[in-house]
Amino acid sequence: MLADHWCASVDATIQLRTGCNPLEQHGPQAVIVHADAWAPVAAIADPHDIRQVVDYEVIFLAIRKLEQNEHCICLESSILEVMDAIFAMAIVTEAFVSMHKPHVYNGQGTPAISLKLTRAQWQTLNR
Repeated sequence: MLADHWCASVDATIQLRTGCNPLEQHGPQAVIVHADAWAPVAAIADPHDIRQVVDYEVIFLAIRKLEQNEHCICLESSILEVMDAIFAMAIVTEAFVSMHKPHVYNGQGTPAISLKLTRAQWQTLNR
């Protein structure tokens, strides 16, 4: 956690078509998503207006949108979609997104992936 920063967090469970592995191509599966977005307190004009801090609804809607996106068939591409929405908010300086599948591989494993980036790192990736 960053000192002197607001953190907006969203936890959601979505149904995602995850087709990276042939064992998973039978249909949508539950995916648990956690996302954090940090914004510096000093950059906020009115800290009583949550929309100026970080609009967590933007994050929630980006996560829910993954269910309708036929191109997000793996956790990696899905995380990048959520990161894109988070960094579209100009106030955000750092973000973290994690996803895991709780019911994959007959209970023998729970695949998970996460990504934490600063705005500068995100801009470098998107050049």
